[in-house]
Parts: sequence; C-alpha cells; structure tokens
Amino acid sequence: MKSNPWIASYLVGDSPSRYSHLEFRAKAQRIQGDSVAARAEVLRCAMGDVFLCGEQISLLLDKLLGIGEAHAISHYSPSRPAIQPMYSLRPWGETTQPAVMLTGLAGTGKTQLLQAMKRFFCDRVGTADLPAHRNLPVLPAWFMSLKDGTTLNTLLGPCVFPTDADVEVEVKKEKSPNQSQLLQIASRVSRRDGTCIIFLDEFQFISSGTDANARAMNLLLQMIGIGPRVVYVANFSLARRLKKRRPEERHRVLTNHLELLPDELDSSDFGAYIYELTQIVPDDFRFDVVEIAGLIHRYSFGIKRAVVELMVGAWAHAKTRRGERADVAESDVRAAYASSAYTSHRSDVEALWRHSVGDRSIDPDLLNPLHVDNLAGTVVVAQAAIDNFNQRVNERHVEGMLTPSERDVLSKLSPQKKTTVAGGTLRPLRKGAGSKDSLLSAFDRVAKDL
Repeated sequence: MKSNPWIASYLVGDSPSRYSHLEFRAKAQRIQGDSVAARAEVLRCAMGDVFLCGEQISLLLDKLLGIGEAHAISHYSPSRPAIQPMYSLRPWGETTQPAVMLTGLAGTGKTQLLQAMKRFFCDRVGTADLPAHRNLPVLPAWFMSLKDGTTLNTLLGPCVFPTDADVEVEVKKEKSPNQSQLLQIASRVSRRDGTCIIFLDEFQFISSGTDANARAMNLLLQMIGIGPRVVYVANFSLARRLKKRRPEERHRVLTNHLELLPDELDSSDFGAYIYELTQIVPDDFRFDVVEIAGLIHRYSFGIKRAVVELMVGAWAHAKTRRGERADVAESDVRAAYASSAYTSHRSDVEALWRHSVGDRSIDPDLLNPLHVDNLAGTVVVAQAAIDNFNQRVNERHVEGMLTPSERDVLSKLSPQKKTTVAGGTLRPLRKGAGSKDSLLSAFDRVAKDL
C-alpha cells in the first residue's frame, strides 16, 4: 500500500538514535586570536553551537511531530476528500485547535530545539499527486521568527508568496494584500501544501511594552485561525502576562504547553553535554567530567547557556593565570563562578537553588506560571474538610429537630469533651533590652524547668 505523503512527513522510528542526524557535535580545533579575550569569544561561539539529542530533547521532538501527524491524519486521511477543501473559503474546516506553547528558562535551548526541527523537515519536502492535480508541493511545516519582524506581512509573506526573484519583483509592484486577504491566502496555501504545523520563535521580540500581551495574543489568535497547528516559543514572563487575558483567549493559547527543563545532575544528558563541550579544545579540558560535573551543575543549575559561560570563563582564567599550556581545573571553574562576567547568571542560579529548598522570594520570571504542583494530597485534604463540614451541618439539622427531652438524653449519651491546659512555669522577663548573658541565663533557667 502506497504511503500517504502528508502523514509520512511526520513519521519517525523509535530507535534511540532516531535524531542523531540533527545533532551538532563538537569539532576539535585550535583556537587562534590576538588575545585571551578574543579566543574566549571564539570558544563561546563554538560551544554555543553544540546540540545533542538526549532523552529530554528526543521526547519533545516526538511530541512536536505527534502534533503535526495528528493534524495530518485529521485532514489528509484516505477517508477524507483532499481536493475539495483546497477550493473552500475555509480549507481547514470551521474548528481550530489551540496553540502549543514551548517554554522554559532562558538558555535551556528552546531555539536550538526548533532549529533541529527545521533540519528534520529539510529532507521531508516533496510532492504528491491527486486526480487532475499533479506535483502538488508537500511542505510539512512553516518556520517563522519574530526576530525578523512582528507583522503578518513579514511573517507570512515568505511562506505564501513565490521566492523566485523575477516573480517576487512582479508581486511587489502590486498592492500588498490586507490582513484579512493575507490570512485567507495563507490558509489556502497551507492546505494545498500539506502544512500541518507552524512554528513561531523569538516571542521575546513582542513581549516588551505595555500592550505586549495584547499584541502577542492578537498575533497568536490570527495564526491559529489560519488552520495548521501553532507551536510558539515564549518565556515565563510572557506566559505570566498571557494568563491575565480573558478566559476564552487563555484557553486557546495556554491550554497546552511543553517545558524544556534544565538538565538534572544525575541525567546522562548533562554528563554527555559537558563532555562534548570539552572536546572543542580537548588539550585544555583534561579534567574528569564525572568528578567535576557536580560542581558545574551546582554553579549552573543545569542551564546550558550558563554552563557555556562558566566553562568559557574557566578556560579564560586558566589561560590568563597559567599560560598557553595550562589545564582547566576545578579552581578555574570556581573563579569563573565568582567573576563579574558571571554575575547575571550567578544571581539567577542562586535564586533558583534557594527556591528549590523552599525560599519563595524569587523573581516570578524565573518560574513557570503554568506549572502545577502535585495537587493530589491537597485535593484529598480539601475533600475531607468538605465532608467533615457537611457532616457537622447535618448533625446540627438533626439536633435542631429534637425535642427538649430528646436533646437532654442525647447530651447524656454523648462523650464529654475533654479540655487540657498546657502545663509549665511562666517566668516573666525583665523589660528593656537584655544583655547577651542575661538572656542566656534566662534560657538556662527555662531549660531546667522542662
């Protein structure tokens, strides 16, 4: 049986190495430059390019592909007409699906994840044949970045208009379509091309200003209305602002979200990432990754961008203090953590660690506002309180219907409530500011009476 080209675009095997071709591995190099600072910048760029498809990344890629596959099955399965919707005013039907937010702490690798998704679809572009329609394009996904602009023309234009230079000149001569026309064109083109998912990156470029949440919400609702599923990357601060919108809007953009978490210390992903970074200049990073991973994780909270800054700072410190042949050691990592260049990362890392042990005084932009703790215990306690309250109310109703003689008999049958008085000796403290010795003496006397 011939495979369905629209659905096949999103299929991937279940092999542990199914995404290995999307990785950017380290390439050993000899970093050259006129100064340590210049070479540190080269190293930072090389480390920033490293991307591994570990367990967490692979699971997120699976979920994103699953979103596209489900949409393709819903609209391109053999049981559904394929040609008729292309000529409809609403090619994707009357209903729309809520957007999916991809969120996480800054520096965890959300943009790199979308870039990997883009590489995945590079070899999935093809053509399909239908009756009286041959060589229809199959373009599984559109990728847009708000870094290039925040208007619909800027975002949708490259996707819906031809990219051929001669044709593009002719298009520019004509009047640009208004927003309504552009959205209608995008809907029909995406349906024709089998585009089942739209990726929107760099939402921080619209998340500034007093009307940022309104503009972000309006853009998302317009994108949802085109027809394909929408996946957008947003930081915690934008998610927190979107939560203040009306319920009908929140339900369409905040119902589903995926979070890219910092790597855990005991995860194989974290150790593999540290090792890969050391392979860029293996002659300078000869420490045992297993032994130093705990220190690096404590100083970075597992955030990839912080890890890179920490290791670049340690490398620069070693080169500055001990010359060209100096090996990066634990002392260099500690020095990088304490440096002024690491101040912004250090404040966030320390705040996150304090919060992890119960401190609630933290910048809310460092917390996922959509995260829900385990509420099972709370629900059980709340339900028990409700049941107990209802029982007391019922008992009061019953007591209220008793005659005086029946109430007297009930009081004699009910167990007597016991009241206890806490024992102990009350010792008044002298008014005024007490000295250290007097306070210690008072505490000692109290302790002897216990």
